[in-house]
Amino acid sequence: MDVEEKTEIEVRRRLNRLEDRYGSFEVHEETVENDPDFFESGKGMAEQGWIGDAGAWITDEKRRALMIRHEGAPDEWGMPGGGHEPGETMEETAKREVREETGVECTVVDVNFARRKTIMLESNPEERYYMLTVVFDARYEGGTIVIGDEEILEAKWFSEPPENVLEFVWEQLAEWESDN
Repeated sequence: MDVEEKTEIEVRRRLNRLEDRYGSFEVHEETVENDPDFFESGKGMAEQGWIGDAGAWITDEKRRALMIRHEGAPDEWGMPGGGHEPGETMEETAKREVREETGVECTVVDVNFARRKTIMLESNPEERYYMLTVVFDARYEGGTIVIGDEEILEAKWFSEPPENVLEFVWEQLAEWESDN
């Protein structure tokens, strides 16, 4: 079985599992073309069992939201998350990434949304593989903010939305604001 078929089956399997556990949720579809080096790097990771990434929108008992600033977008706030490691569920990935990036423990309570991405080689669009991004809704369980990842510039609890946020967080912010 080639990497395209393997990743397509695995993404479908994970989406089905999440839907069985949490009910229906929005799945965005995206297609990107990668240059040969970036494509081969991702393809190599996929052959080793990597399937994508996961993160969490975390709120606490005071209805505050935990957000981070990452070196990749130092002027904008986002949510903790990162790359899947082979053998993990997407929930385990999200929880591990939250803990590594912020020191905070959380419990996943729902799927906020998922994105199924088709990655194509720009010089040959017939060569492709698939990946999955899942953003969970999560509840704070404990811990104090301790940044444990050199890529994280800052982590902070917010009672009100910060001014500069990454575009993919807009929907969560709008829902959060309407609930507060």
